[in-house]
Amino acid sequence: MKRRLLAALLCAVLVAPSGSVTASAEILDYEGTLNSYKQDNKTPQIFEIDNGSGKSVSVMAKSDTVTVSAKSTYIRLKPGKNGEKLQKVYLGTSMDRVAVCDNGWSKVNYEKKTKDGTKKIIGYIPTAKIDNGDQVEETKGTFTALKDSDILDYPGKKDGEVVGEVIQEDSVKRLATINEIWSQISYKKENGKKGIGYIPTSVLEKTTSAKAAAKAEKIAKVDGEEAGVIHKSKGEGVFADAVDGVTASKDPSVDGVQVGTPVAVSSDASLKPLGTFKITHYCPCSICCGPWANGVTSTGVTATTNRTIAVDPTQIPYGSKVVINGQVYVAEDCGGAIKKNCIDIYVATHEEGEEKGVYYTDVYLLQ
Repeated sequence: MKRRLLAALLCAVLVAPSGSVTASAEILDYEGTLNSYKQDNKTPQIFEIDNGSGKSVSVMAKSDTVTVSAKSTYIRLKPGKNGEKLQKVYLGTSMDRVAVCDNGWSKVNYEKKTKDGTKKIIGYIPTAKIDNGDQVEETKGTFTALKDSDILDYPGKKDGEVVGEVIQEDSVKRLATINEIWSQISYKKENGKKGIGYIPTSVLEKTTSAKAAAKAEKIAKVDGEEAGVIHKSKGEGVFADAVDGVTASKDPSVDGVQVGTPVAVSSDASLKPLGTFKITHYCPCSICCGPWANGVTSTGVTATTNRTIAVDPTQIPYGSKVVINGQVYVAEDCGGAIKKNCIDIYVATHEEGEEKGVYYTDVYLLQ
């Protein structure tokens, strides 16, 4: 299922790989698969297997095609972190799932191309790091960069770390699109070797699909010439280069976003200065968090506006209450791009994040 381009500011769901949960609401886990069997009045095939640590887990037959939705992960011999590593696989790698385990793992068949032919690898992979695969589409071609852009190692500004850059008018070789919003490209690393990275599709020339253009035109005819169009702000927001051609609802509310009530720090609170931090903002959209999402942070709680912040947990431990400009937030998430002295505040919409932009301010720990 392609993510709807006209969903509110691309903010249907939240994702965060590499430290945060990446399971999609679309892919079925053990319980979901069991429920689907019951709904179809079918009897599931279930067997037991050792997880590599001496514990038995239940495994249920399940057949679908999946892709890796994390930066990278391992296929292991057993369904557990102690299972022998068989193969490292990367974002977008496609494979067949043949079973799902009740401990958060899935059994997969992966065909690896080698110089001698194809090698079949059968093993287990974390269910939280795979998706149903419909959002990755091979769309090869060579394009011209319309503007400068960072190249990220993951299609999401919160988790993607900068690994290179493209300059305006550079020739860019695209390999695939991710949810149509991101483009997977081939680029040359500093050491001269080829690498795989991601840039917003809006950076590339002539990338709007005929289907998307027709849909945008239809909406415009219904709601007015300017309906549903987000324009870049005049500021220097962290999202300013990401919204070209993005369509969205004019309603500021976003379905599925959990909104919290702002909490002001009390006048008698004990505060510990943490220093001056770079403050950025992220929302549940594909540009900010990537195309795979379920609204769950790296600590397992649902992200909430006016509460959730993404931090470097080595600097600010999870669960810490942090005061930013007099408001209390809770460290509940992380991201590959969130480094020391940087905090990413969760907001409801892409537009809100762009308006608030990037700034520096003193941050305190509530003791």
